[in-house]
Parts: sequence; C-alpha cells; structure tokens
Amino acid sequence: MEPSIYEYPDVFRRAHMESPGEIPAEVIFLQQVWKRHRKRPTRRILDIACGDSPHGRLLADDGFEVVGIDRSAAMIAAGRRKAKAIANLRFYRRPIEKFTLPERPFDAAIFMSETFPVIVENSRLLSHLKSVGRALKRGGLYCIDIDRQDPIPHVSRRTMWRERTARAAGVALDIREFHRPVAWHSPLHSIYELECTINFPAGAVTTRDLIPVRFTLPSTLELAALASGMFKMAATYCDLSFTKPLDKCRYRWTGVLRRM
Repeated sequence: MEPSIYEYPDVFRRAHMESPGEIPAEVIFLQQVWKRHRKRPTRRILDIACGDSPHGRLLADDGFEVVGIDRSAAMIAAGRRKAKAIANLRFYRRPIEKFTLPERPFDAAIFMSETFPVIVENSRLLSHLKSVGRALKRGGLYCIDIDRQDPIPHVSRRTMWRERTARAAGVALDIREFHRPVAWHSPLHSIYELECTINFPAGAVTTRDLIPVRFTLPSTLELAALASGMFKMAATYCDLSFTKPLDKCRYRWTGVLRRM
C-alpha cells in the first residue's frame, strides 16, 4: 500500500500548490477578523487540522497562545520539532470529527488550508462543530477557510485531471491528479486523487491520497452551523478581502462562525 503525502510534512504543502507568502497573509487576515468581530482581545487560539502548524508558529511569535490538533502522528511530531523553542504553542493528536482537550476555553478557532470539506458525513460534521463549540468561549469565533467549488465534470471512471511538477525541501515532485466518480445522491463535490512521486536522492517514493470533498457553500455552512446548536454565521469573506463580494470570489472564501 502506498504511503500518504501527509507522512512527509516538509513536502505536502507544495504538493497542494501552497504559494510563498500565503500563510503570513492568512495570519494577518485572521487577526483583522478577530479585531473586527470580537469586542474583547483575542489571545487563545485553537488551530484545527493544524498539520505542523505554520499558522500557529506565526501567531505564537506575535504573542498568541496556540494549541494545535491533528490526527496525523507525523504532522504532530513535525510541529513539535519545529516549535521546540516556542513555549506558547502546544500540540495534541486528536481526530477532528470529535475531540476534547485538557484546556480552558479558547477565544477563537481556525481551520485553514481549505481542508474543512473533507468532513463528509452529516453526523461527523455536526459532531465536529459541537466539539469546536465546546472548546470555545461564548462569543468566540471559528474561522473556516474553504476553496471555491466550481462545477466539475461528472466522470463515470477514474480520469486524469492534470500533471505538474514542483520542488520542496530540495527535492523534485512529480504530481498527477485524478477525478473519481461520485454518485448523484452523494453530498460530495468531488473525489480528488493525488499521486505524488517524491524524488529523494536515495530513491523515489510515490504517495497516493484519496480525498473526498463535501459540497460546501456559504449557505450550507450557515445551515450546518445552526443545526449544530453551537454557532451562527457572523460573516463571509472572499480571497482574504473585507470588501470583495461573493460574486467576485476567485479562489477561496472564509466563513466566520460565532459561538452562541
């Protein structure tokens, strides 16, 4: 069985086309959101599906207290290694669908890198929102980063989408992406298959990940928030802008939920 790209923390972000400077821009935007939507100072942050928590490291450097959770042992280990000298950044290995933490309530939570739609089943989505809600103070904010989901062709069999190359951590990556069939009655937007050959000096390793992506729009996120009994939608923003309308969204949008 082929390994997952998420077993290689120094590589996976470039495989997912993360741009230089993207994370610092997101951290600045998040701080602006908190100032805009919270009357009280925001000090304690929960970073959900954090990976090795690049957002958390930047926030901790700015004086925030950050706790990251992720299900991947490899990612948590990488995060702890990179944050070894940062006292105000801690990690817990937890499933994102249902979790508790030995921590006092947080002022805000974040779910970045457009990963939120991997929570596919209704029961798990509601369980996730309830877990986050229990971890937040009343009035706390939950900022969720979601990729714009344009219509994609429905395929009847596994179909090549594109091939590309990249470099990360000094090694070349050969990347192939596929679409997979989705049933008409499924809540999925797509099933995305990522194949990545990492050309290490000692020999190439090929990873493979199958990523179901739930159909998630501002209206469906608002409905899920209300159904959880924990949140209301406070705002929706496009492309890290406070002025761009939804109709002009190019890449991604941010849902801001407020803990009731």
